[in-house]
Amino acid sequence: MKAPKPAIPECAPPGTVWFGGPIEWFSITVRIRSDDLDPHDVTKVMGCEPDESQEKGKPVLREDGTVMRIARFGAWGLTLEPKDTDEWDCAEAMMLVLRRLPSAVQFWQRLTKKYKVDFFVGLSMPSKNKGFELSPEVMKYLGDRGIAAGFDIYHDGKINAEPSAPPNRRPAGQRAGRTPPRGGGR
Repeated sequence: MKAPKPAIPECAPPGTVWFGGPIEWFSITVRIRSDDLDPHDVTKVMGCEPDESQEKGKPVLREDGTVMRIARFGAWGLTLEPKDTDEWDCAEAMMLVLRRLPSAVQFWQRLTKKYKVDFFVGLSMPSKNKGFELSPEVMKYLGDRGIAAGFDIYHDGKINAEPSAPPNRRPAGQRAGRTPPRGGGR
């Protein structure tokens, strides 16, 4: 059974500032790359069409059909975005992508000897103190298959909390009840 997404309690007093909770993911992609990768060959062995692919030396096109660049390497990628699922947990969403692909350890070990294979996970930090974890089972699944995982974390630079910072918030660096250290700090 899917765990419910943690939420801010509805009974919180107005103006309450909340920190913490699960980090939001916005893109999870299994990427397979190599100089000599032919996306058509990878599609055949994976048993599904990629969401994105490129062949070394061939044009990579924009949505309008114009040339964006010439590919410097071959690539094949399968992507999951929040619009594709109601899964909020990053690790579970990673497994949703993997369940669309062959699962045999030997299959992935052969693939990772020939190509660079990894997960790209794009994460969004709309406020401070967000987090996630990968269970030992997810890490073992990836490790046994030689699949790396990389996490890019994006933040808009605002120091907000959820749902929004109160209007009378102190400027950054000023906290209530704290005095600056004497004698130059630490």
